[in-house]
Amino acid sequence: MLKRFNSSRLRTPVQFVLAGYLIMLLIGTHLPPNSRFLPSALNNIDKLCHFSAYAVFAVLLASTWQLAAGALSVRQLFWTWLAVTVFGALDELTQIPVGRDCDFWDWTADATGAAVGLLIFAWLRDKIAARFSNGKE
Repeated sequence: MLKRFNSSRLRTPVQFVLAGYLIMLLIGTHLPPNSRFLPSALNNIDKLCHFSAYAVFAVLLASTWQLAAGALSVRQLFWTWLAVTVFGALDELTQIPVGRDCDFWDWTADATGAAVGLLIFAWLRDKIAARFSNGKE
């Protein structure tokens, strides 16, 4: 007998994880460049950090939306990507007042990371759905 996955138990915890992640992302991207909280080693992998941070952000946002509304369509995944990408652009622009660079290539890494994150999200979602539909638990 196949047990149905109960997504309602995950909805609130995932919302809290998303909120906490956004707060940490905003704090991290708005620290002054000479802050002692920013490791100097990050300068060498800056674009990888942007890519990874926004991939995780996109996965968390899509997961939160899907847990609240059901399986997301390609159109909804596109809107998720667009929201994350616009957020990334605004994040870059609001770094100027704290003395950080507003970098087009950072934003490009954000947008690319969001797209790859959503591709991974969709792939994993399909794998999990196939596992549940085949009766494997």
